Amino acid sequence: MTTNDAHARPSVDAWTLVGLALLLLPLLTMAHELLGHAVTCVATGHQPSELGAYYIECPGTQGWDHRLVAMAGTCVDVVLAALAYLAWRRLRGPLPRLVAWIVFTVKGMVAAGYWMFSGVTNLGDWGPDVGGGLAPLPWPWLWRVGLFVVGLVVYILIVRVAIRMLGVMLGGGEQAARTKRRIAMTVYVVGGVSALLVGLFNPHGMVITLTSAVAASFGGTAGLFNVAYSHRPDLPAQDFHMGRHPVLVVLGVLVTAAFAVALGPTIYLH
Repeated sequence: MTTNDAHARPSVDAWTLVGLALLLLPLLTMAHELLGHAVTCVATGHQPSELGAYYIECPGTQGWDHRLVAMAGTCVDVVLAALAYLAWRRLRGPLPRLVAWIVFTVKGMVAAGYWMFSGVTNLGDWGPDVGGGLAPLPWPWLWRVGLFVVGLVVYILIVRVAIRMLGVMLGGGEQAARTKRRIAMTVYVVGGVSALLVGLFNPHGMVITLTSAVAASFGGTAGLFNVAYSHRPDLPAQDFHMGRHPVLVVLGVLVTAAFAVALGPTIYLH
């Protein structure tokens, strides 16, 4: 419900936020890895050999098959972010709108972050030089500059749209600012810490943990700091209230635990 009442006090229960983050973020990661990389690996006529929480091994790919598998995870992120934004515009009610906001913001930031990260380091799915996911491409330095610039522009756009979306939901004022900080920083901290802990189970050591789990969580969603501390005092107050949902908390813990146990140590297919 939208209101200009000065007594409107937007609020979101902290435990419900933790539960939502624990529920959604592993599912979004699996969408990137399984629906993106693993499905494309199979679609190009190959078979994944390892399914990890933050990586997929698809041996035998070469040329464009290899590049398609590498790009597929981020392409899924882009699709999910776009669908979440469209859904957010139609949905009503605090919980569904907040879910759509989390999906849009996290997947949008992670996709743009991949482009910037690969442009700077040549590591990861979009690296165009030898050792990168798209390698080898001609004029790799030109590709890297282009990837970084595109990623930076898209990242800034995602941050601005995420701020605007929260402004529509929460409105302005000090109470809305506190609620916005709680939402953004809970998603950031819970996502980063859980990714770090799950990543430690992988059998390939700290390289995967740092370049995949930590880079995509703590690094990829760093724009949540900008969201958390943005100010829109000119907006009217909104009556956005989401209380405690114990079921979401329990589901979040169970999903993250299952994600860690099943994919953290890696599933070997052959």
